[in-house]
Amino acid sequence: MGRRAELDRFVHAALSAGRDRADIASALRAAGWPGRDIDRALGAYHRSDFLPPVPRPQPFVSGRDAFLYGLTFVALVVVVVNAVSLAFEAIEWALRDTGRLRAEWRIAALAVFAPVFVALDRRARGSDRDSPMRKICAYAALFCASIVILADLVAVLALLLGGGLGAEVALKALAVGIAAAAVGFYYRADLAEDAPAQTEEEA
Repeated sequence: MGRRAELDRFVHAALSAGRDRADIASALRAAGWPGRDIDRALGAYHRSDFLPPVPRPQPFVSGRDAFLYGLTFVALVVVVVNAVSLAFEAIEWALRDTGRLRAEWRIAALAVFAPVFVALDRRARGSDRDSPMRKICAYAALFCASIVILADLVAVLALLLGGGLGAEVALKALAVGIAAAAVGFYYRADLAEDAPAQTEEEA
C-alpha cells in the first residue's frame, strides 16, 4: 500500500468515526505527515456532519482534455511566435527601409491560430475550468514566459555592456519582453481567479 493510500484510508476512517478535522490534522502532524499531504487528504471530503464522509469529485485528465489543452498550448505558441516575428519584420522595415513588408505567412498563421486559441481558451475558462490539464498548461506558459523574460534581460544587458545595443536590437528585445510579459500576466491572472474558489471550498 502506498503512503498516500494509507493516509487516505486513515483520514476516511477517522472522519467516519466522527473525529474533528483539527484533531485529525494534529495527530497526523505529530506522526510526521507533511502539512500539504494532510490538507489534501482532508480536502478530499466535503465538510458536513453526514457520516460516512462525502468525497468531493476528484479532477482527472482525460484524452479529450489532453488533446484540447495541447492544441490550446500549441496555438498560443504559434500566435506569440508569429506576432513577435511580425514585430521584427516591421522593425526591420521601418529602420532599414527594406521596401515591401513581407509578412504573408505570419499574418496567415495569426488569422488561423488566434481564433483557435481564443475559442479554446474561452472554453477552458468556462465548463472545463477544473481540469488538471488547464493548470499544467497555465504553469507551463508561465514557466516559458519567465525564462524568455530572463533570457531577454541577459541578452540586453550583455549587448549594453559590450556596446552593441543599437536601436533595432533594443526594439526587438522590447517586443520579445512585451510578448512574454503579456503571456505571463495573462496566465498569472487566470490562476489567481482559482484561489477564491478553492478557499470557499475548503471553508
